[in-house]
Amino acid sequence: MTISAWDRNPVASFEQFLHSADFARTAKRAAPPLSTASAEVYMFMFGRFAKWLRERGSSLSRLQPAELLEFLATRDARGRPLHSKIAYRYLRLLERCYDHLGRLPNPASAAIAMLAADRPAHDREMVALSPEQAGRLIASKPEQTSWKRQRDRAMQLVMLCAGLRVAEAIGLLVGEVAARPEEDGTLRITLTPASKQPTSWPHETFLQGPAVDEILAWLATREQLGIPGELLFPADGEGGPLHKSTVYRQARNAMKEAGVAITHVGGRTLRNGFAVGELNAGVPEEAMRKRLGLARAHALQSYLSAARKQRG
Repeated sequence: MTISAWDRNPVASFEQFLHSADFARTAKRAAPPLSTASAEVYMFMFGRFAKWLRERGSSLSRLQPAELLEFLATRDARGRPLHSKIAYRYLRLLERCYDHLGRLPNPASAAIAMLAADRPAHDREMVALSPEQAGRLIASKPEQTSWKRQRDRAMQLVMLCAGLRVAEAIGLLVGEVAARPEEDGTLRITLTPASKQPTSWPHETFLQGPAVDEILAWLATREQLGIPGELLFPADGEGGPLHKSTVYRQARNAMKEAGVAITHVGGRTLRNGFAVGELNAGVPEEAMRKRLGLARAHALQSYLSAARKQRG
């Protein structure tokens, strides 16, 4: 059955798939024969998803990972959002549908990865730069003895002053950064999944004033160097991508040079400092969630906890 048939009649297509050998094949592990009760649960789940598709005038073939997360944010008849375990079950079910249809890359797999990226680490407390530490790092502009030093500094600033993930900074494209500041002095960054890990989804953030001049200066330097490709922070003169270990090492060196002593140093520490600082400065929670590119509201909780701790 083709995906166009699923677009025309998703519920009937799913029911046919549910009772086929392919449904068992797409399971993560060996499972017992499908019971009547389980089939009813699956039909109910997919029916709710199909209703959402119909109401928004969309189809299975056109959905992107971020849109699947929008579905998970919808509320049930009692006004409750989907519980995290149920949300995962929905994505796993849809992942099996896309697997059956041979859709690559699998949108549901990407959505699962996005949820995992938003999940805070529970094995240790979030580490974030304090406003004083962030200010010290911004003020400690190192001597730029090479274009790579300037690149590293600019990359650290987009994480510290715009809240980008490491993968988003590595995959940031020249065209995603505005050519001139906004009226309030910030610089708009429009992120897309292109050249990034699947944990990134379309969102906008704003680079804060203190870093804007340096980022615009790096844009000019990069253009003068004539480096091919679209990556804003290339690894070399050929335009290749940086490795995460390089970003970690350079962030650690920058903090050491600035006299910032903090545990668990890395790109995430810079992003955390941005988020916590903005929340404590009064940025509304929903606006902050969108600027960080977080898929679901609960993913902001660890940042809110760290913000409260910094306030004392």
